[in-house]
Amino acid sequence: MRKLGTLILATVLAASCSQGGKLTCNYNAADISTLEGEATMLAGFAARNDLSTGIHLPLNTHCLVISDGSDKVCIISNDLMEISPELSLEWRKEIAQKSGLPLDRIFMHCIHTHSAPRNGGWRSEPGGSNYAHKERLHRTLVENAVRTITEDAAFRPFRLEVGNGTTTINYNRCEKTSGPVDRNVYVARIIPKGGDKPLVSIVNVACHPVCMGPRSLLVSSDYPGVTGRILSEAWGGDVFQLTGAAGNMDPAKGPKDYLYAEETGRCLADSILNFHFRKVPSTGEFKVVNDTVSLPYRIAEVTPEAVIAHAEEISRWDKTVSASWKEDVAGWKDLILSRFAEGEVKSSLDFTMGAVNIDGVIFFFTQGEPFCEYQEAARARFPDRDVFFAGYTNGQNSYLPSAYAYEKHTGYEYEIDQMHVYIKAPYPLSREMPATFSDAIDKTIEKAL
Repeated sequence: MRKLGTLILATVLAASCSQGGKLTCNYNAADISTLEGEATMLAGFAARNDLSTGIHLPLNTHCLVISDGSDKVCIISNDLMEISPELSLEWRKEIAQKSGLPLDRIFMHCIHTHSAPRNGGWRSEPGGSNYAHKERLHRTLVENAVRTITEDAAFRPFRLEVGNGTTTINYNRCEKTSGPVDRNVYVARIIPKGGDKPLVSIVNVACHPVCMGPRSLLVSSDYPGVTGRILSEAWGGDVFQLTGAAGNMDPAKGPKDYLYAEETGRCLADSILNFHFRKVPSTGEFKVVNDTVSLPYRIAEVTPEAVIAHAEEISRWDKTVSASWKEDVAGWKDLILSRFAEGEVKSSLDFTMGAVNIDGVIFFFTQGEPFCEYQEAARARFPDRDVFFAGYTNGQNSYLPSAYAYEKHTGYEYEIDQMHVYIKAPYPLSREMPATFSDAIDKTIEKAL
């Protein structure tokens, strides 16, 4: 009998860990912005109804590949809101096929800016406003990754520097004055051997890139792009963000406009420019781990009868995220029932995660939008390691509320009770989910050590 809430795939892959060798890297970035005069529907805000009118900051796809001579890992960070799990898997498979790098060595992250074009839904289909952009995005992202993986002559030895400190740019978006907040920022600088300027720097912070609110119609990488511009001017090299456990983290003043994105980006950059960076010993330590965790729903078995009963119950609620709640629930019910007619509907939510050990520094990746408490707990459990924590990787599919959020409940009704209707999950996640997810994070990081 299958037990829900257990790790269903212990370790898909644990790469050989070389000790004492020299790691090398290659890095490339490519522009994935809209064209001048091209109008697209931007992602992330349901209240936004009009197409884009211009560009505040360009969008890029960033690709960093690390090699130990016999193995490689590819880390991609896109200035996008999200790529669905299905589309992320499709594009990663294409990169793997064209480059020869195994699929489980490719991590595809999105910074989650709400000012990038949508790449899913009817607007991205032929004839839609976003179709041409999605086709260019697909081609450019894949080509940039394949080139970075296969340019063997371009790989060079490097040293890693890590710095960390705090920022004041974020707050808890559900409890604006009293909720949990993680203001820690981690930065890694990859500096070619013999040089004094970074090839690329990586910023890891938990804050939604939503400074530019629903009234903004400008394409932008939001505050991460501003921070990257300033740090690049100060240090040299390129800069990209890995957005952390930002499920409950927003900019301190909430969504506003491009001027606030500039203000927030400068504030974050000013904090980082005061960090002390330490050199990481070049041990050649290198390991890649991929796991899958099965997250439990509130009932052990999701059935058509359970879906119908749940829809009848929640459609009567008064406090909801949308005025069209009853219609939204009816559409959700019909969609889930149609999935039963087409085949099995799983009674748990499979979540992929992974960890990369680079010279002893851990880069952890997970799907979805975890709350900041998971990030804080992971770093507390591995205090002798620098842990970079990135959500929004290999497909965006669900908020992951913390145990605190489930206990508090008030203010977190959408993420706990209503979200499944909009992400098209067959049932809401259980109160046991936080413990299951936390345990999986620990096990994945431990395997990378």
